[in-house]
Amino acid sequence: MSFQRDTIFSGHAIARRTVLKSGAALAALAASGALSGMGALASEPVKGGILKLGFSADPAGFDPARGPSGMSHVVIEQVYSTLMSLDPDAIPYPDLAEKYEASDDGLEYTFHLRGGVKFHNGDDLTADDVKFTFDRLRAPNSGYSYQSQVETITDVIAVDPKTVKFKLSKPTGPFLTYMAFPGSSIVPKKLVESGYDLNSKPIGSGPFKFVSYEPRSMIKFVRNDAFYEAGKPYFDALEFHLIADVTALTNAIISGTINFSNEIPPKDWQTVSSTPGLKGLTLEGSRYYWLLPNNTEKPMDNPKVRQAIAHAIDRSAIVTGTFYGQAVPFKGGVIPQWNWAYADIDYFSPTANVEKAKALLAEAGLSNGFDTTITMASSFPAMVSMAPIIQANLAAVGIRATIKTVEIPRYWDEVWGPSKFDITAMYWVSPLADPDDFVYNNYACHTGINVQKSCSDEMDALLLKAKTATTKEARKAAYHEQQMLSLEQMPIVPLVNSFILTAHTDKLQNYKPMRTGFLKTLKDSWLTT
Repeated sequence: MSFQRDTIFSGHAIARRTVLKSGAALAALAASGALSGMGALASEPVKGGILKLGFSADPAGFDPARGPSGMSHVVIEQVYSTLMSLDPDAIPYPDLAEKYEASDDGLEYTFHLRGGVKFHNGDDLTADDVKFTFDRLRAPNSGYSYQSQVETITDVIAVDPKTVKFKLSKPTGPFLTYMAFPGSSIVPKKLVESGYDLNSKPIGSGPFKFVSYEPRSMIKFVRNDAFYEAGKPYFDALEFHLIADVTALTNAIISGTINFSNEIPPKDWQTVSSTPGLKGLTLEGSRYYWLLPNNTEKPMDNPKVRQAIAHAIDRSAIVTGTFYGQAVPFKGGVIPQWNWAYADIDYFSPTANVEKAKALLAEAGLSNGFDTTITMASSFPAMVSMAPIIQANLAAVGIRATIKTVEIPRYWDEVWGPSKFDITAMYWVSPLADPDDFVYNNYACHTGINVQKSCSDEMDALLLKAKTATTKEARKAAYHEQQMLSLEQMPIVPLVNSFILTAHTDKLQNYKPMRTGFLKTLKDSWLTT
């Protein structure tokens, strides 16, 4: 079986037909260690037990078309399934699809679905559900935050109950990775058309069934005994403990109240990772933090002001003070060093460049600085922690910032959605790890994530060029151009890329952390007694 990784998976040349074989063959390769990031099993799988996971934020909905946050996606990926999935190194492989075919010109993909897949309510999953899912995401008024992932799809055709064909308007390098995104999860057509609300009680075909959600407390799941991967998942149940207070989260993992978290507070990493009975894992992944100056509000509508803010920030102080060394400062664009499209641009110094920032403010006619506000989500501890560091950095160049904190979901409703802020911050958990995912939603005009309201025809053209180029080399060159332009226009201010800090009970076996920070691989793990 040929994976043609240099051809299709990273959006490289798609000038020839590619066919992936069955999921069974893939599983055999994974078990033998032939797939990157998928080693041989650590021990014989054990059925049973409850994995209790700790998270700091509440989700913002469970409908794949409406859940905008990373925490929503962590739930969605357990309950639903996608045509493709990602291995720990973010390489896509067939999931609901047993195999697929790509046309020579890269404008048509045909997916052949597994047989016998059922939704949690017992309905069969068919090509009609796949078509309905993507037509729903593509609808003009869908409100889907990740429209960029479906914008090149011109038609979805249910050829027969087990075959679905996608037609594209142009070659799309990340298309297969888009098919693995939680937002691309297949939903039950008949149920949704009947008026059922997936946002409050999701029903999918994934490894776990949703049981209940108590805000700020707990989300419960039970094993889907009819899951299409025979014998999986191995846990009886999952519990997502929602622990906003970072000290309480640390205490919970140390005491055994929870037995897994990939949100260990950096300040507690040394203590937690050295606790007997716990195993600690660090990985530089896709959790990058950035400031969002509101590009439509004066004086942040001036790129020189945004550049001044960018140079005023002491990123090394954020690495030390907020992440206790468990992060790396960005020195240029936001595509990280481990990614194949890394641009290697030296633009920022790790520490603040006060003189540069003051000079830029003077060029903007603001030698005396200005007053502004920084609005942070109180449920995101790292952002709350870095706020006073940023405030002090800005004060050093004459920008007088008042810090405001807002709780989730009020933050989504009053700040993020309507863009009512001067400066805010966010972190990006890249769900795909294709370079397009790091930049498109944050820099392109009119995307659901572009809450800073920036828009540039030149930027959009470069983003499209990078997405549709048919070789890896051409894509990388276009991303270098895009990163250079992003620093010139500075619609967002890159800060740091934090490490994924995971601690779990040493009884957890065969867990493979993902660079995306997501947890789809939990279905392959088990607890020893």
